Amino acid sequence: MPRSSAPAHRPANPMALVEATPPGASTSAAEPADPPFLVVLDGVETPIREGTLYGSGGGTVTVTAPGHLSAEGLRSVLVRSGGGDGAGGATTARFTLCGDAAAEGVGAVAFDRCVAARAEGAREVSATRCRAAEVERAGKVTLERCRDARLRGGGAVRAARCRRADVESFGGARLARCKDARLDWCGTVEVEMCRAVDVTRCGAVTGERCRVVNAAGCGSVAVAHAEVHMLEEERQLLQ
Repeated sequence: MPRSSAPAHRPANPMALVEATPPGASTSAAEPADPPFLVVLDGVETPIREGTLYGSGGGTVTVTAPGHLSAEGLRSVLVRSGGGDGAGGATTARFTLCGDAAAEGVGAVAFDRCVAARAEGAREVSATRCRAAEVERAGKVTLERCRDARLRGGGAVRAARCRRADVESFGGARLARCKDARLDWCGTVEVEMCRAVDVTRCGAVTGERCRVVNAAGCGSVAVAHAEVHMLEEERQLLQ
């Protein structure tokens, strides 16, 4: 009788002996190793997967769906993605009527009527009617009626009706009806109906109906119906 090459007591998958789950350990895929969000509220960092957190001065932080968070009416709140490396891209956070609101490592972030809004490392950021907006390392940024905006490092930005916009190191920038705009190290720049525009070391600058455009070290400048000044780069940096 031929001898069997696989004894009956050997598992079909040899790796099963190596990957055996220790007694008492959970194997449920529904419980991630890290929580989707880490929230700093009233100086205390709290992990949250679901439910609602309440601020001491009023306002709430609520997980509206897995990976989606909403903060409203808080004086100061910071939200971080707690899902580990690369897990923040699928998360979203929305801040409404908050004082100081910040998000780090969250995929998509929206601010609505906040005093100070800050986002870092998001693929998409939008801010509407915020007094101050600060964004770093973002993919796409959209601003509407923000008083002061400071943007550093990203793919594309579109800002409309902002009092001051300071943009650096973006692939493309489009600004409309901004009073004071400064752009540095951007690829393509389009400005429309802005009062004063200072552009340094950018690629192609186009647009129309701006009062004054000061440009230095740019590839090309073609802004129709505007007073365009071509300056030396050293002089522009001193302004």
